[in-house]
Amino acid sequence: MIGGQSKRMGGGIKSLITFNNKSIFDRILERLVSQVDKIIINCNDQEKGFEKYRLPILKDLKQGYLGPLAGIHSAMHWLSLNDHQTKWLITIPGDTPFIPMNIVAQFKSKMSKQTKIILAQSGKKTHPIIGAWHTSLFSDLDENLDKGTRKILTWAHNHPIEYINFGTKPYDPFFNINFKEDITEATRIDEFHTF
Repeated sequence: MIGGQSKRMGGGIKSLITFNNKSIFDRILERLVSQVDKIIINCNDQEKGFEKYRLPILKDLKQGYLGPLAGIHSAMHWLSLNDHQTKWLITIPGDTPFIPMNIVAQFKSKMSKQTKIILAQSGKKTHPIIGAWHTSLFSDLDENLDKGTRKILTWAHNHPIEYINFGTKPYDPFFNINFKEDITEATRIDEFHTF
């Protein structure tokens, strides 16, 4: 999910920021490509930077920069049109370069007939954008977006939900880059840990 406007970074395409000769997006792709069958990109007005990856690029179906819920909604809709067999959507924000190499397996371990949403945690922090979403929730999400719901957790807590805590040692795997200073910390993490 790359739909944000990167205001805290001074604009631009945050996911394409490079540290130690590799972009954030390339790092995310490297970690996901062996874990999933399909990767789709959700972004609203930055697609030029991602055309070279030759991946499906989705804009939000609902206009007005409605936030990450609109991205989840659009990805669910895309799956309903392009892959009827896939029942779970996993979302990762485009500013988290160190997502776990086993994140998909961890999400799969919590998938059940009763569970509809699985969210990642690190330490005491819940990461609402890093989650697995059952595609049967599409109609409910569509209605909630139309009613004005914008916060992921507000909507998610109305459904059977599970959490997976990935811890924070030796570093937070969901460290995200929001400010220019975060690039320095990401570089330090990258240099001191073998990936």
